[in-house]
Amino acid sequence: MRQRIGLLVPSSDTAIEVDLYRRLPEQFTLHTARMYLTTTTTAGEEKMLEEELVPAAHRLAAVLPGLTIFGCTSATTLNGLDGDAAVARHVASVVGSPCMTVVRAAVEEIQRLSPRNLLLVTPYVDGLNRRLRDTFLEAGLPVRDVVGMGLDSDLEIGAVTPEEIRRFVIGVARKATPRPDCVFVSCTTFRAFEAAEQLERELATPVVTSNQCVLRSALRFMETL
Repeated sequence: MRQRIGLLVPSSDTAIEVDLYRRLPEQFTLHTARMYLTTTTTAGEEKMLEEELVPAAHRLAAVLPGLTIFGCTSATTLNGLDGDAAVARHVASVVGSPCMTVVRAAVEEIQRLSPRNLLLVTPYVDGLNRRLRDTFLEAGLPVRDVVGMGLDSDLEIGAVTPEEIRRFVIGVARKATPRPDCVFVSCTTFRAFEAAEQLERELATPVVTSNQCVLRSALRFMETL
């Protein structure tokens, strides 16, 4: 019998959907519900959570997923770790299955690497970068810097090619002081998963992406069902 995974994503986000269904084993099916997002900004994501989260979760509940993934990194950092946990609890109560957030999956993945100098690279504007940095610091991660592209539209973020991401991350990492011993590339809309292996080879440093973390955590969880 196939196991169902539910996915809640901002309206223009397709990268996480593609990354997961390409890589999930055949015994899993992926079911997506979209939340309308006007701008990839603090105000836009707050509006999305307030107005779109519950209706989208109700639609997803119809397929009875064994796991629900809240597929947006930055939105759950708006109110730190407590806010991240609150979103997970709210979604779980509506859908009727455990909810995994990207932030929790990323924190756990990065903790396994025990970095001392963590660099965050994002497509975001400064306001979201600060929220991401502060949430990771709250989780005890040694964030030394966060650098973003300054994009405030999911469509613009999704249009950045893996090669453009590779060049941007390489440029940021090589300029960073101290030299990072781990790089986290944030955003489920960003096509960073496709660039991760090459980035690791070029930087000789672990590179973790939002969608990588979610896939690994989801597979570990589904093995327990």
